[in-house]
Amino acid sequence: MKMLFRLIAMVFLLCTITITFAQDKAISFGNLPDKAKTFLKKYFSDAEIITVKMGTEYIFKKEYEVVLKTGSKIEFDSDGIWEKIEMKGVAVPVQIIPSTISQYIRKSFPNTFVKEIIRARKGYEVEISNGLDLEFSGEGEFIRVDD
Repeated sequence: MKMLFRLIAMVFLLCTITITFAQDKAISFGNLPDKAKTFLKKYFSDAEIITVKMGTEYIFKKEYEVVLKTGSKIEFDSDGIWEKIEMKGVAVPVQIIPSTISQYIRKSFPNTFVKEIIRARKGYEVEISNGLDLEFSGEGEFIRVDD
């Protein structure tokens, strides 16, 4: 019985610590990693930044989220490498999208644009303006339409 109580107490404590550390907190633009600042200045220099947040995942891994005045969001990993770009009403800048993905979308889905792109371990997930979700390999080769 004591062992069960200790186990429940430890699980509760671990959950509490994880939730406490998982909170997002607002930070200044200057506190972003250098790569993230350079990326934003290069591709979103005209955009007004409303919020910059830092979150901690898995207790030690930092993640950053930048929200623009348009409602668009850019997420970065702890090194400042973009992980997700979600645009509101406008296209993800073409220069950010790997050229093979951009060419495939232009050819296969003319008159559409990329609304969201996620860089995952296995490749890229892309949402285009007609609502389709597409999956690509790390090399930018089309895999499938995700449903």
